[in-house]
Amino acid sequence: MITGQWIPLVPSILIETGEVEQVLVRDKDVAVWRSMQGHVQIWENRCPHRSVRLSLGQVQGESLVCAYHGWQFAAEDGHCQRIPAQPEQRAPKSVCARSYAVMENSGLIWYGEDALPDIDPLFEEIQLVYAGSVTISVTLSQVQDYLLAAGLTECAMHNGLSWRDDADRTLRIYLTPTQTNVVTVHAMLLQSAKPTQCHPLLKQMRENLESEKLSHA
Repeated sequence: MITGQWIPLVPSILIETGEVEQVLVRDKDVAVWRSMQGHVQIWENRCPHRSVRLSLGQVQGESLVCAYHGWQFAAEDGHCQRIPAQPEQRAPKSVCARSYAVMENSGLIWYGEDALPDIDPLFEEIQLVYAGSVTISVTLSQVQDYLLAAGLTECAMHNGLSWRDDADRTLRIYLTPTQTNVVTVHAMLLQSAKPTQCHPLLKQMRENLESEKLSHA
């Protein structure tokens, strides 16, 4: 992984207020959740107590509560706020959920494993609307080669993870390297474009890449 790289993880619209979801990024299991005040968090999907997946928990105000023993972790810094079995005792400062850098930009939630600035000067704020996602069991380079052959142009600032269609100037494509041989592709449209549940390019891409994969099996 390129140090300091922002990765488009999931469209913002898919993580509603008070919701927590499990997401994979570069084979890493993370919990993505939005507090009741709308703040998005990306945490390692493991409770520091018994290693239960935090994505099984629930959001309470500005905290995420583990589903197993109800330990409560603060959105601000991931520190444990409350242990139900010991309500009168303060949790040790060492008990903390591991958090990752997170940013919302252009209708997407972005993940940064390493310490990153709050605002990246390479980002441009574009008003985009969600137009569907597909997950394809191929490598990142195969998806990138497909997009290049289809006439799309790589946005160099995001290291091959964002693309634009020069023929359809309303379309943007974002790539999430989910696992070693799995990529999730997100379609976003300029706000002025006609909304769609799933852009036709996504279906065509999945069919073509999976057919090509079978032909080489």
